[in-house]
Amino acid sequence: MRAWFESLSKRDQFALCALGAALGIWLFVQIVFVELDGRRERLLDGNAALAQQLSRVDLKVEQLTALREGGGGRQVNLTRTLNQASEANGLAVKRLQPNSRGEVQIRFEGVDFDGVLRFLEQIEGAADLTVLDASISSAGRSGSVNATLRIAGS
Repeated sequence: MRAWFESLSKRDQFALCALGAALGIWLFVQIVFVELDGRRERLLDGNAALAQQLSRVDLKVEQLTALREGGGGRQVNLTRTLNQASEANGLAVKRLQPNSRGEVQIRFEGVDFDGVLRFLEQIEGAADLTVLDASISSAGRSGSVNATLRIAGS
């Protein structure tokens, strides 16, 4: 192999070395950046799923505690439940405003639409809350929305 390489002209030797270096760099980028980024995304997805499951468990524990303490009446801290659900779905709360009727208005700006849908499913399904009023509009980017929700306990 060495005899063959040395029999080539200096220009061909240089071109072959440059091609080998470019191939090595490309292989390094593929292995390190692309493969590790894919693993990172899978780990982030797994963490998000676990956080959502933990939030559901926390909500159920809160419901069970309220049932035990109230003798069947349901006393759920609405703001805490909404904060936990929004954190579990990766939604940044812009405004959280309780009112005198026992309802809470929550505002999200520039959040992922799929996250808002998961949030709604979680609070209406797992937490057994009721969405009284909802306003959702585009935030200007693809898949991003602004949402204002008025929520009450069931």
